[in-house]
Amino acid sequence: MASYRELTENFLQTRSDADFTALFYKVKPGLTSYVNKIVKDRELAEDIAINTLTKMWTKIDQYDPQYQITTWLYRIAFNDALGHISNRNKQSSLDKLSEFGVEINEAGEFTTGLQGAFEDYEMKTEQDFIDEDNEMMEKYGKTLKAIDSLKEAYKGIIVDRLINEMKYEDIAEKHNLPLQTIKNRIRRGKAIIEESVA
Repeated sequence: MASYRELTENFLQTRSDADFTALFYKVKPGLTSYVNKIVKDRELAEDIAINTLTKMWTKIDQYDPQYQITTWLYRIAFNDALGHISNRNKQSSLDKLSEFGVEINEAGEFTTGLQGAFEDYEMKTEQDFIDEDNEMMEKYGKTLKAIDSLKEAYKGIIVDRLINEMKYEDIAEKHNLPLQTIKNRIRRGKAIIEESVA
């Protein structure tokens, strides 16, 4: 059976429907399972996976061949899944998602994206991907449960800051709270999440 790398190289060379289809069906099962562990909705996971794989056709020129194709696709799917979670008011925090390559400084601002976390994927086997995905998703699931258990006073503020990337001042205005209260609740909320998933 052809590997991800072989199928990707074939598609990059030919850009043919046949080679795209072969790569599509090679990646789709694992990608769908990966997304489903994030969104907890099989139908939505199927939609996100198909949308991501469609981008493999339309935006393949943005792919850097020095990395595994799954590195690029999983990052796209991950971002899409987070967007759906935010839109349906799943209270999630990026504070504990350093496993996915998202780093946040003490001010709650993004310092890196996902690329750095995936740069070493080139040297890993497909089983390594599966094992790491399972481990990451287990941690991520614990984080979501921890967020869901937070008091409402923390949930909305954390989502506004870490997911919606709102400024502290805008969050304070939205929630009609003093700026320092907002900062304190964000720090406390992140601490509670860390304690819950430790």
